Formats: sequence, C-alpha cells, structure tokens
Amino acid sequence: MNAQMSTGSHPDAAGVAAARARWRSAGESLFPTLVADPSTYAEAVEAIGAIAAALGRRRAGLAELAALLDDPEPLLAEEQLRVPPGVPVPLLVAVACGMRERQLISEGVCRERAAAVARARAAGADWAVLQGPDRVEDLTGGEFGGPAGCLHLHLPSGTELRATIDVWSGEPFRLDVLPSGGTPTGRSFADRETWLEGCRAARAAVDEG
Repeated sequence: MNAQMSTGSHPDAAGVAAARARWRSAGESLFPTLVADPSTYAEAVEAIGAIAAALGRRRAGLAELAALLDDPEPLLAEEQLRVPPGVPVPLLVAVACGMRERQLISEGVCRERAAAVARARAAGADWAVLQGPDRVEDLTGGEFGGPAGCLHLHLPSGTELRATIDVWSGEPFRLDVLPSGGTPTGRSFADRETWLEGCRAARAAVDEG
C-alpha cells in the first residue's frame, strides 16, 4: 500500500456488503469493553482517528476498506500506527473503516449537490433540486415507511426549502425554511394539503425576496 490503497484483489459486492455490516457494528462491540479503563479508551479513540485519517489520505473506497478488514497489518506498519495493548486490532480498524465510509458518503453528497447547482445554473433556473423530486407534490412516504424528503436551493438567495414526510409521526408532514445566514424556521402539519399549501407559499415568498 503506497500513496493510495492497493488495487489488487478486492471483495465482490457481497463481500463489501458483509464488510460494511462488520464495521457498522464494530463500535457496539469495542467501546463497551473499554469504558472501565479511561486511559485505554482514550488511546483507542486516538488510534481509530489516526487510522481513519490514513484511509482518507489514501482515498480508500469501499472495496479497499473491505479488503483492509482481512489484512490490516500492512497499513498499520506503513503508517507506523500504534495500537493500544490489549485492544483488538480488527475492531479498531473496523471502526475506522466506518468513519471513512461516512466521509465517503458526505463527499458523495457534496458532489451530487454541486452537480445539481451546476445543472440549474446552466439551465438558467433559480432553483436547484439537491435531493428528492423536482416537485414537492411528488413526494411520498419513504421506503418501508421511513422518512422521505426533498431539498430545494434558491440560487439567488441561498435559501433552502426542506420538505419531509415521516409517516410514523403524529404530524407527518414538515416544512423547514433555511435562509443563508438567517434563522431557520419550521412547522409540522397533520394534513397533506395544508402542508403543500405551506410549501407553495414559502417558495413564493422566497422568490419574491
């Protein structure tokens, strides 16, 4: 492993999925074993941060992270990373992989939003769709009944309108107005039509400045 993670043999999609399950549960296995020893706990957290930073420098993707779980020693040696005595290396590395995955997700969201803004500007539009459908009227409940939302950015002002639906809430429809540099406002609604009216009114108010 040099400046970037090795691109040799990597797990297939099923292997990556299995690895993701491992690192997403690693913290639940690791941290309860350390709470009785604050010094070791602090050293473990420091080591996890150092491993995650190394993975970021090497621009490790999901396949590289999955491969690393099975063979972490080369990375630790090359980066001269110290692991606290008695702390399981596989769990430390797995937690660091989880941190790197969250970073990858964040980077992906930033790229998608930048592309959405570029498309809107190229089309001469005042609004960019950062998430969800182009029209709030097309928003429905999320997959398996989970929350769903759309996020629209008003390019001239930088104001964002976030409309969400959470079918498990007593007032499942919500609207948040997030002005650039201003004070966010929000309201929940029990009725879909009232919520849609609120979304249209908020959008019109932003357009009018």
